[in-house]
Amino acid sequence: MPKSTLHQHLVKPLKWQKGPEGLYPFELFWMEGKADMEGFGGSFSYCFIKEETQFHPIEGMVVHPYDEVLVFASTNLDDMIDLGAEVSIEIGEERELHTFNRNYAVCIPKGTPHGPVKVKNVKRPFVHFVISMDPVYSGKIIPESELKPPVAGCTKYETYSRIFATSVDPKTGKFTGFDKMKVQDKYRVETKDGSGMGYNNYIDEWGVIHSAQMGEMGPGNADNLVWLYGSDLLGFELNFLWGHYTGSGVWHRAGESHSHPCEELLIVAGLDADDPLHNGSCVEIAMGEEDERYACEVPTVYICPRGFSHLPQTTRWVDKPFSFIVVNLDGTHDSPWKSRDGSKTQYED
Repeated sequence: MPKSTLHQHLVKPLKWQKGPEGLYPFELFWMEGKADMEGFGGSFSYCFIKEETQFHPIEGMVVHPYDEVLVFASTNLDDMIDLGAEVSIEIGEERELHTFNRNYAVCIPKGTPHGPVKVKNVKRPFVHFVISMDPVYSGKIIPESELKPPVAGCTKYETYSRIFATSVDPKTGKFTGFDKMKVQDKYRVETKDGSGMGYNNYIDEWGVIHSAQMGEMGPGNADNLVWLYGSDLLGFELNFLWGHYTGSGVWHRAGESHSHPCEELLIVAGLDADDPLHNGSCVEIAMGEEDERYACEVPTVYICPRGFSHLPQTTRWVDKPFSFIVVNLDGTHDSPWKSRDGSKTQYED
């Protein structure tokens, strides 16, 4: 019997190409929802930063007619919060300066001038990715000559940037919600997991989730993981995660598949800045009620429309650590598990 390939169009290698004019001085993975991701309601880019540089835009500031999040993510497997470089970005007409050297997410509401991103003191390559809340890129670059002088001491946009970590104060990185957590071994256990998958999160003192072989997680799940929701992101209709992965095997034990009421991207990419076009691993994800299995060894996006069944997810083999990103166009992450034969899973009432 021929193998079903009904959903093959929803699995696409990431495109390595030049970005829009004046935005980046180097090539990167660049995918727009309308042109490249079957009409997905957002756009996505991913690259490595290995040296001092300036981008988004190369000069002046840029303004978009949609919300977006600029993410600066560590490749340090031993300390996920340590970025390994110093980054700054100006936000607003006041050119309020935000500077950081840790895992960070910068929220930019539509119509807000921002940039350029300036990188210096690079001790280790890091990942920069952008989630834009529109299927088509649009941006107006404001030349340096047209910018107003920076407003000294401005704090109008102080909530726009935050540490990219789970269940921590966005500025200090100190844990919040202690009363809702118990301590097990060296981890705090967050029993009200925001993922909607019925899990407990095992979180270290820096706000990093450790999932592999923990609780209901399988051996293929994340060594290090951080996850932010709409309530962390200025109320954007968005939640996303970033993780480091080194193990092989199944990722989830709870059920065969799940779906979401909003669109979602599942993105597998490498962590080797010197070899961006390969993952160093082979990850398989099942797509649709037909249980079609698609495996990738190069950076790939799996596109999940509203209500689309996906998973199980399995890492077949790993030669080098790799990354995984979820982009979900909802402030929360409703994820009901189900079995393909219609029987209840352990998390169904």
